[in-house]
Amino acid sequence: MSLIDADKRRSDPADFDPQCTDTEAQPPLPPQDRRQRLPVAILCVALVVAVALYLAGLRNVDLQAMTGLGLISVLTVSTMLGPGLIVLGFIGTLSLNRRRTWLLGIHLVLLVLMLHGITLLLESEPRFPISWVHIGFVEFIARTGTTAPDLDARWSWPGFFALAAFWGGSGDLSALHAAVSVASVGTNLLYLVALGLLMSPLRMSWQAKWLAAMFFCLLNWIGQDYFSPQGFALVLYLLFVGFLVVWFRTPRSPSGDAPWPLRPGNRLWRWVWGEASRGELPQRKTDPSEQVVILAVVVGLFAAATVCHQLTPFAMILSAAGLVVARRCVLRGLPVLLVVIVVAWVSYMTQAYWGGHFGEVMSGVGNVGSTVSANISDRAELGNPEHQWVVRARMLTTVLVFVIAGVGLLRRRRRGIEDRVLLVLITAPIGLAFMQSYGGEMALRVYLFALAPASVLVALALFPRPVSRPSLLARCAACALGLVMMLSFFVTRYGNEPFERIDSGAVSAVGSVYDQTTDDVRFLYVTAVPELNSTPFMPLGYRDVERVHWSNTMAPLDPSDVTGVLQALRDKGPDTYLITTRSQEAFVELGQGYPLGWGDEFRASLADAPGLRTVVENQDATVYSLDWPPDAEAEHTALMSTGVQVWLTPWTGVGVAFLILLVGTLGVREAWRLRLTPDRYKRLRPLTFAAIPLLIGFVLVVLERFAMLTS
Repeated sequence: MSLIDADKRRSDPADFDPQCTDTEAQPPLPPQDRRQRLPVAILCVALVVAVALYLAGLRNVDLQAMTGLGLISVLTVSTMLGPGLIVLGFIGTLSLNRRRTWLLGIHLVLLVLMLHGITLLLESEPRFPISWVHIGFVEFIARTGTTAPDLDARWSWPGFFALAAFWGGSGDLSALHAAVSVASVGTNLLYLVALGLLMSPLRMSWQAKWLAAMFFCLLNWIGQDYFSPQGFALVLYLLFVGFLVVWFRTPRSPSGDAPWPLRPGNRLWRWVWGEASRGELPQRKTDPSEQVVILAVVVGLFAAATVCHQLTPFAMILSAAGLVVARRCVLRGLPVLLVVIVVAWVSYMTQAYWGGHFGEVMSGVGNVGSTVSANISDRAELGNPEHQWVVRARMLTTVLVFVIAGVGLLRRRRRGIEDRVLLVLITAPIGLAFMQSYGGEMALRVYLFALAPASVLVALALFPRPVSRPSLLARCAACALGLVMMLSFFVTRYGNEPFERIDSGAVSAVGSVYDQTTDDVRFLYVTAVPELNSTPFMPLGYRDVERVHWSNTMAPLDPSDVTGVLQALRDKGPDTYLITTRSQEAFVELGQGYPLGWGDEFRASLADAPGLRTVVENQDATVYSLDWPPDAEAEHTALMSTGVQVWLTPWTGVGVAFLILLVGTLGVREAWRLRLTPDRYKRLRPLTFAAIPLLIGFVLVVLERFAMLTS
């Protein structure tokens, strides 16, 4: 018995089980006691009551009465009691003597439905205006069979849209409406599956694993799980790190927890972290051919993320590199292979984007101060007083999550367990902040990529023991924390609901403009920030995206003075429509701090403006147009190029040859590594020496392309 194990046994005998190699493989429990049937029956009845209260309360929700606090301002007590009972019942199920997987699963699925599916029950249209733009991208691919890189930067990463077009068939609104509406619920259920894979090799009690899954549901308020590439790519990310942790953990030495042989990197970790046993279970015996197949799957997941999303591949690279540095991944050359793949895609396939925005892309690299300003300070200053509470709640929740996660690390360390994998996965995404502000959303993306390991550590802060049953005090604390998280979720997740929701009237108004026009159509909308480069809170661009354009103008602080708005509309020329919706007006009032009631007065002023006619009007949206003379000609947008665009330089062909040989060499090197024991890694040196000149040649060609195509 090692000194670590002896110390653990003396400090807390309940945590020590020298024969246990799997936290799920505990000694068999006696047959179910009849006395347990009553608690299970009570929990089942509580589930039914929770669903009934939840649905009954939804009938009395008036979305038009929302304040700056968002959806929680109009939810009834009955509706809030529903998920509250689910949280209580979930902790109660964890308190049973035996694990009831089916009952825990029902609780978790109902919690996802109640939290992430509430807008599906309250609203008739898919939320988030950007979802409608993505529908337009899918419709374009389904209609034309190609992409348009010059139209939007996201076309340079078209994988998600192409997959949706393949799955959705025609790509029109009727075919995608249901899928877009349920995307949030479906995506969150997939997140839980991937989270289960990630937790499977960790030394945790089964209660802690299920508690982590519940916390993940309650803490995932970011709102990136809608019909989007980033929502889909996060599933790929979680699967990616899950496969690395499950199948490619470094093997233990015959007499200890360190990889064999003990290398300087491990000595450094032990010097920093101290003597401790691993937080992961021993690697099970796996056939090398099986690992090679899993390696191909891991690289495939990365390739899929690379063609779908700009940011996720870099999060994958940081996590993989962190696991390698921490001696928790045997695939030491994998980060290099991943970097080569993503650099190749950016260099050859996204030139239409970076060729015209190279200065903008590079300006944010390493500028952490700008990232913090764009993500935190600027957001905290916007909105009316009520909505600022939503922003503060999000900041406070984020800080508390990482603080409690740190407590989880310390509590586990006191029991002689180092959770090195979780520490790496929670800190690696911070490196993304050194890249760019990402349109003021980088802090949200860092939180999102770190949320899975953070949720696990929050659960371990309460249930740190890997074997024994959690104490009554720990279960009470988990119950209280879960209820607080549930209440804060409705503020942090749905605090923007007054302007993030899309009304049926707005969809009808935009559709009417589509039906009345055949050429290019321009929409003008108002905001409190000039030259706002973002999607307005309107369902624009859901079809014929190539002929629809929108821009903003400054919203007048005095709603009776619309002179500037009319002049901006006149400057845009014929075929330009001024559109205002309830959601956009709510954004100006609640999200940008204009007086309440500003939208109604603004519409009244537009109705009385001379020379301005109403094209479409309903309770949710109004569309206006100026009276133009018959001979007025509208400005036509230049024809755009479509399809894959690979700009050639004198050395492009050579670079492709280097790329193919380099990827093959690096891939074979990692596959061969899986068939060797650590003491025989020297046999990989020929492949390493062969890869070095190929890597140098590939890098030189990439630099040549960037230099020539940006000059």
